[in-house]
Amino acid sequence: MDKRTILFVLSLTLTLFLVNMFFEHRGSEDKRKWQEQQQAKKQEKLVKLQAEVKQRTVPVAALPVVNLYADVDGQKLLGTAVESNGAYLTVAWDTVMPKELYVAPASHAQKTTAVTLAMSNTTRGAPTVYVKGEKSKLQIATLPDLGKFDLQLVVPSATDSNVYLGEYVDGHFHLPAEKLATAPVAAMPLAIALMKVGDVYRPVGIYNSDSRLFEPLNAIPALSDFLAKQEQSKVPVGQPQGEQFYVLETPYQQLVFSNVGGALAEINLPFQSKEDKRSVVKEIEIDREMVAKHPYNAHFPAHPYFTPSEGDKGEFTQNSVGTLGGYYPLLRRDLIESDRRRTVRVKPKYYALNIVSEYPETAELTYTVKSFDKEKIVFEAMQGHRKIIKTYSVASETQAPYSIDLTIDIEGDSRGLWLTSGVPEVEWISGAPAPTLKYRITRNQQSVVENIDLPKDITTVTSSAVDWVADSNGFFGTILDPLSDTEPGYRAQMVSGTVVPSRLVEIEGYKAEDLPGYMMYLPLKSSGGSMHFRVFAGPFASTILNTVDHTYANPATGYNPDYIASQTFHGWFAFISEPFAKFLFVLMNFFHTLTGSWAFSIILLTVALRVMLYPLNAWSTKSMVKMQQIAPEVTAIQEKYKKDPKKAQLEIMNLYRDKGVNPVSGCFPLLIQMPFLIGMFDLLKSTFELRGTSFIPGWINDLTAPDVLFSWNMHIPLIGNQFHLLPILLGVVMFAQQQMMSNLPKDKSLWTEQQRQQRVMGNIMAIVFTVMFYNFPSGLNIYWLSSMILGMIQQWWTTKRMNKEKEAAKVEVLPAPKVKKKA
Repeated sequence: MDKRTILFVLSLTLTLFLVNMFFEHRGSEDKRKWQEQQQAKKQEKLVKLQAEVKQRTVPVAALPVVNLYADVDGQKLLGTAVESNGAYLTVAWDTVMPKELYVAPASHAQKTTAVTLAMSNTTRGAPTVYVKGEKSKLQIATLPDLGKFDLQLVVPSATDSNVYLGEYVDGHFHLPAEKLATAPVAAMPLAIALMKVGDVYRPVGIYNSDSRLFEPLNAIPALSDFLAKQEQSKVPVGQPQGEQFYVLETPYQQLVFSNVGGALAEINLPFQSKEDKRSVVKEIEIDREMVAKHPYNAHFPAHPYFTPSEGDKGEFTQNSVGTLGGYYPLLRRDLIESDRRRTVRVKPKYYALNIVSEYPETAELTYTVKSFDKEKIVFEAMQGHRKIIKTYSVASETQAPYSIDLTIDIEGDSRGLWLTSGVPEVEWISGAPAPTLKYRITRNQQSVVENIDLPKDITTVTSSAVDWVADSNGFFGTILDPLSDTEPGYRAQMVSGTVVPSRLVEIEGYKAEDLPGYMMYLPLKSSGGSMHFRVFAGPFASTILNTVDHTYANPATGYNPDYIASQTFHGWFAFISEPFAKFLFVLMNFFHTLTGSWAFSIILLTVALRVMLYPLNAWSTKSMVKMQQIAPEVTAIQEKYKKDPKKAQLEIMNLYRDKGVNPVSGCFPLLIQMPFLIGMFDLLKSTFELRGTSFIPGWINDLTAPDVLFSWNMHIPLIGNQFHLLPILLGVVMFAQQQMMSNLPKDKSLWTEQQRQQRVMGNIMAIVFTVMFYNFPSGLNIYWLSSMILGMIQQWWTTKRMNKEKEAAKVEVLPAPKVKKKA
């Protein structure tokens, strides 16, 4: 082996070693960061758990706990007891308990009451009952076999006055604080467990931390004679009669809650105005038409409603009618009719953030408003062995726009419960609805957002836990983001447009059966307890979604909601064009910052696209010009060998070779730039920022909708009841471009049959594009029109330059004139 080979091998080995060290170091660094993030996540969970335990633990002053004294003056404290129905439950601290004791609240020790021992035999650690009179019986609570319940643990010791939290889930008891480093297991060897029944707490069991055994009171034989007869569970009195609506309003949302389902019947988004530009939602033609022609469906809210009073909390102000116009209805609402058509009421099971199950009565459960102010509303309902508390919060310094905080507390059976997204209103995008369903999932430490095929009926997936689900109409929608543990899976449902109608059916030409809606469901935790959700309900605009992501992101744990991924690029080839469309949007957004006009941004973006692709366009244009220059020679060959097509084809190919022309070269650059063209096409159909943005008021009022020069009452198929001028101009320019690019002889008598067909096809394409673009957004027509005009200018300039070069070349090859010699 020579020195060069040895040196090469050593160099290659060293290079591979260094590369391996680099990637190993980077891998170890990534692993370290991942471990730090996992540790931060774990710590964050512990902090959340600690806060949750603290929140769910009831102060001892709010519990029916009394002190036990040996003397009437309340000077010698022996322990504590739980009072219920004139009886007092404690745990024996001696083998022989006093026959008489004195009880008093902790804050009034001097006011004692004498009680007597009701039990004849006691042992240390056994439950013991004292009573005021012979008829006093201990009223206890009963734990069902299924469901989740919070229990408050009271230590009946004079040395411990703390209360600890316990959970009873489907017949099993545990301490949530056991996961914390400060778990108080050793501090409470014996404790009395209390459970909330209605508005009071009653004793339900004894917990021994030494043996880790929980024993229900009704299962202790020694207590059977001292327990009162169990009462049947009752629904709280004072429930409101009929459906009522309650409104919370922020600068971004008008939230209309219903007491039926404790859910959102309406989510209305205020329009952007000169006075308040925080909202990004702009009024479009359909909003104006609804106010002018169908005002009974343009009130927000749609029904009389309550708002919190300015004075004391808990007082409501009744409002008879909502505001006429001024809002965009994010959800499909009741369709109220004043003529002979039937009014359609949306059933509560289609409300947003309702809790539903296979039993219809769950969705129609009537809730009581327990608290209502300008920042929060709390609903409560009871159903059999189930109690549900729903807390909505909308005001917070750290809260992002269009966001809602929802906490659901369920005591009892929580199996088979789902949370709904509501049914978004229809957005008409490029001549059709554009509903989109998505979910985000984490695989191999990577977040992936997947599209859900629109279901024909109901699709249920239970195999994997999702990070969030999104239900969008293309421009607006809801995102349900569980911030606490839930059951894995999701459900998607198609909802008939005749059952939950769109407001578009008020406009002639739209049929309810052609406008189905879609709703997403998230399963609730089957063990019940407290569940926290973040709900985004608003426009899927890049600026808004990025703001929400930035607000809730946590760099320490690597957490990011990634709501921006809920955006959808609409189009048949969106899976190819999406990266190109995102790049082009960055450019368009840059031009918007310069001009302040989205329409001019589209034109400038078209120019930029032409500049970026200039080499390819120039190559294609030069090829077409060369084809035009040799067109007469091609025609002459075709005429010469009219009876021998093969010979004509061979001669034409020889001509192409001699002139340096490649007929395919004109098509190849177009194939390369097609992703950019399709990306631009899809971008202009999918950019929320263009929605409601006008270019020429009175003509082009919305860049995401067709331009309207004038309209009429009768609906015409394919055309509708409006005249759109931009597609007509587009067809005219396309026809002129076909004439300009044509390489046919000026004398039509010299055309071959193939050339005649070529001209006819060009004319047909101009008509087809006019029809196809007739109902497309005006922004698309502006782009396509600008692109074709720029293409024609480039072709004209290239043709002129190449013709000059050709003439100059002819002059150079002319022979020099002969000079006669003088005689």
